[in-house]
Amino acid sequence: MNLNPAHWHLIVNHLPITGSLIAVLILLYGILRKNEGVIKAAYWLFALMAVFSVVATQTGEGAERFILDAKLADEAIIERHVEASNIAQWVMVIVGITALAALFINRLKTVRAMPVIVFILALIAAGLMAWAGLLGGEIMHQEIRSNNNVVLPR
Repeated sequence: MNLNPAHWHLIVNHLPITGSLIAVLILLYGILRKNEGVIKAAYWLFALMAVFSVVATQTGEGAERFILDAKLADEAIIERHVEASNIAQWVMVIVGITALAALFINRLKTVRAMPVIVFILALIAAGLMAWAGLLGGEIMHQEIRSNNNVVLPR
């Protein structure tokens, strides 16, 4: 099996998208049930998703070169995805760092609102991840593009 850079990106990029959505639901469950163990598990999951988001971005650079060299898509549509994914990555990194800080802060019992703060940030990050994923899907799937975003390969 010979995997090219686009294959690797497709393998990795779904992890931070679906993982962040799952982590948001886990954190919400922990908040509603007031279950510290579940909340801490969600925090660790957010930290892991931050790492995966960086890896997805790194594999995206190779995938972009591969797609452009093979003339499979136009650079303009790829750049929309790149810009969205860079923003999503940095917001997810902020969520990961905030979640790790929350683990320490919770041990000190100084900020009781930390789970809600992380939840709000994570909800934003998950939305940005989903948006970046949608734009990424539009690169090779013309059927999901809106009419004003159709960019044909050269």
